Amino acid sequence: MPVCEGCGTRSDELHVQRRADRMVLAQKYRPSPIRVLFLDSAPPSRAEDFFYAASADRSVRSPSSRSFFDELIKTMGSAPGAEKSEEAGLTEFSKRGFFLLYAVECPFEDLADPQGALRRAAPTVIKRVQTELNPAYVIPLSKPTQELIRLFGMIGWGDRLILDRGGPFVDPYLNDPKKQASAGSAYGARIQKLIAALP
Repeated sequence: MPVCEGCGTRSDELHVQRRADRMVLAQKYRPSPIRVLFLDSAPPSRAEDFFYAASADRSVRSPSSRSFFDELIKTMGSAPGAEKSEEAGLTEFSKRGFFLLYAVECPFEDLADPQGALRRAAPTVIKRVQTELNPAYVIPLSKPTQELIRLFGMIGWGDRLILDRGGPFVDPYLNDPKKQASAGSAYGARIQKLIAALP
């Protein structure tokens, strides 16, 4: 069995191919330079739910994936056509210099020790962000990225982080719009206001 470069585990060929497919999709929308880097912990397990897997039929995405996609698109504020098609949304996302990166390149569901995989990947992710991507700002998403925040501080990037009350932006109700609305947990509009105030 080959070792997957994205998570460091021994994996079958299908696992390795899915990672390669995700990388190709993300690369298509990678801007240069990157102004705002959204840093999430790991991609979703379903290929249809991957952020950069634009689909004309949004029903193929799970409810939480649609909500996640919509929240990231909202971070741009008003973007002509972005709310009408995923392809247009991703294209505009890229034009604005926005990019989504996953700390671990494989779904947590595929891993025996997700937290261990994140800890092992952390130094490589920090180095990649610092030397290869070099964004103006980094916005951590999801609870597992809390560990990366400390590392960004250690390399002197604390002033590039955009945080939610000192931590990553987290929405526990992505798959439940009613609870999301009542809890006010949606973060797209909040992040958009923070980005709009940046130099």
